[in-house]
Amino acid sequence: MKKDMIFFAADGQGLTSTSANHVANMAKEMVRGLDTWLSNLVFYSTQVSLIGSGTPNVLEHGAGAADVESVAGKLHTIAKAKSLIAWLREAIKAKERLLKETEELSVGDFAKEQGIELPKPPEMGEILTEDEYYASLTLDERNRYYELETLAAVIGQSIHPDGHFADARKALTDHIQRPHEVRGDGRDTLIYTFEPTVSTELVEDTYFTLQKQYREAQARLNSMKFECQKAVTESAVKAKTEYAEAVKRYGEERRLLEARLAEHIQRRVKEIANYKIVVPESLREIFDEVNRLGKK
Repeated sequence: MKKDMIFFAADGQGLTSTSANHVANMAKEMVRGLDTWLSNLVFYSTQVSLIGSGTPNVLEHGAGAADVESVAGKLHTIAKAKSLIAWLREAIKAKERLLKETEELSVGDFAKEQGIELPKPPEMGEILTEDEYYASLTLDERNRYYELETLAAVIGQSIHPDGHFADARKALTDHIQRPHEVRGDGRDTLIYTFEPTVSTELVEDTYFTLQKQYREAQARLNSMKFECQKAVTESAVKAKTEYAEAVKRYGEERRLLEARLAEHIQRRVKEIANYKIVVPESLREIFDEVNRLGKK
């Protein structure tokens, strides 16, 4: 952007883009006219006559000494005119470039240009995991959790259907109801007799005691799991609430910054639109000459 400012007058004096374009077009016409004159330049005259006629007709007059002497001047004029065209065209492009850069200025570039710290997009805070929760427990609490988990699993496996104790209890009940069993036939027939070795009351008492112990262990384990889930949920709610608030603040900061950017762009576009193109001193003479052509 700074490199383009060389084309514009600091005092506000100079040409508008429209005027500069008009002068460049006039200079182009001047160059075309001089190029045409130079391309038609010949250093001899051409005459034609009919055989038997003593009077020749002049078809073309060759250049005179004054014409030849003016060639260098005309070439220099073309060079100066082309230099003026190049300068004015580049100045017009520079102004368009400045406008484009300003209109396309990003929030990030604007913040950097103005020395403003760009707000950072918020990130969700860490949410407590179950592993992290249990890792935060004291040694005794953590060990108690593992003990309850193991106790509930061991007792549950034994008293639940297909468990060892549950199967033995069922078999006792079945054999009390059917104390004898016949296997085989004929002379190979065997009769099995089943006699309880412990009272059904003891088995039932033990079974229901184990059930109670299982429920108590499971209840205490569930209580610890509930506390874990509660802590994880509270952590998630806290992180999400803080994130939502941060997003809201970020949005407000961005909107404020974008409003400042829009105001800046509007002001700069107006400024750049009023920039006047300066004509270098070395091109002033050819500029004045071209400018006079446009006023004839």
